[in-house]
Amino acid sequence: MQFIDEARLTVRAGRGGDGSVSFNREKYKPRGGPDGGRGGDGGSVVLRATEDLATLEYLYHKNLVSAGRGRHGSGNNRSGESGEDAIVEVPVGTLVFDSEGLISDLAKPGDSIVVARGGEGGRGNGSFATSTRQAPKFRERGLPGEEREIRLELRVLSDVGLVGLPNAGKSSLLAALSAARPKVGGYPFTTLTPKLGVVDERGASREAGLREPFVVADIPGLISGASEGRGLGNRFLRHVARARVLALILDASEDPEGAEATLRAELYAAKLSDKPTVVALNKVDLLDAELREYVREIFPGAVLISAATGEGVPEFREVLARKLARAAEVAAPAHEREHRVFRPTWKGLRVEREDGVYVVSGEEVERLALKTDWGSEEGVEHFGRELERKGVVAALRRAGAAEGDEVRVGETVFDFR
Repeated sequence: MQFIDEARLTVRAGRGGDGSVSFNREKYKPRGGPDGGRGGDGGSVVLRATEDLATLEYLYHKNLVSAGRGRHGSGNNRSGESGEDAIVEVPVGTLVFDSEGLISDLAKPGDSIVVARGGEGGRGNGSFATSTRQAPKFRERGLPGEEREIRLELRVLSDVGLVGLPNAGKSSLLAALSAARPKVGGYPFTTLTPKLGVVDERGASREAGLREPFVVADIPGLISGASEGRGLGNRFLRHVARARVLALILDASEDPEGAEATLRAELYAAKLSDKPTVVALNKVDLLDAELREYVREIFPGAVLISAATGEGVPEFREVLARKLARAAEVAAPAHEREHRVFRPTWKGLRVEREDGVYVVSGEEVERLALKTDWGSEEGVEHFGRELERKGVVAALRRAGAAEGDEVRVGETVFDFR
């Protein structure tokens, strides 16, 4: 399966069903009143995080996700069935963006968000019966569901991120730390996608503070300018952002000082320099005694390891476990981002004149226009009465509208009377 960590798609919720115009015609009930039921609500599009997926590949070529439409109402006050929701499963660690920015972080299994809400079903004529209007012959139409484009971005969830230049031996180290068996080659950029391995407590002492296994991610090699898109670029720096601790893996046999400077500069540019870090010098099996002493002096707090021979790997495991334990103690409490409902923000009433047309804006009046059955004379009359009751007619007159002028509410255009 190909590793895909970004996908774009259009989400379209279902339209609400129309209300019904019906009158009771049962035997022995000659004066049976209106009994048209309301339409069902449209289905919504929901994203849900699952541990069963590790890539966004199956959504990469999926251009549109649609939910079911609500059924129309019928006689005897029967409501239509609601449309079926479209549940889209995504990997844990998926960020959801729209045109305005981040809207949700699905960081835990079971996390979900409604990205397109289904349209409301319209009321049937049974809902409009009053003591003065006992036989209404109009109904409401269902509202359209929401539709928008979203972008999904997967960021691998890990406790420790192995960061290093190409060919620093990160994949070999991951194999030495865990049961993971990534592809290893003697050339740069062997690792093209993040690889995960689980380090269990059998490999670390209780003194290290490790009570549960932790996850290590092998991040593809970074080069100078990665935060600006060079090489594999900041596409993979996003996966480092999830890690609680970063392990800087330096090739001890080839300019470790320059490698550390490059890595720290790229992490700073990506605004990740404040994360807890551990420095490890790999490939020490290639050094003689004099060079080993030299790197110990230059990197006094670093761990000397050899992924090839296993030297220093248990000590490195202990260091990571202790660092994770300390990071857990000082971690700030997570704040849930309040879910922003995707609805028009303007709920008041605004009247403006554009190219000779009076444009009426406002969530309530625009919903009223969408629900109106323009093929029904009574329905149009009801729309006019509601405009008067809500103060829209008075607002149009104050704006200078005269009889015969064009008025637009949403997509609906009519003459002012």
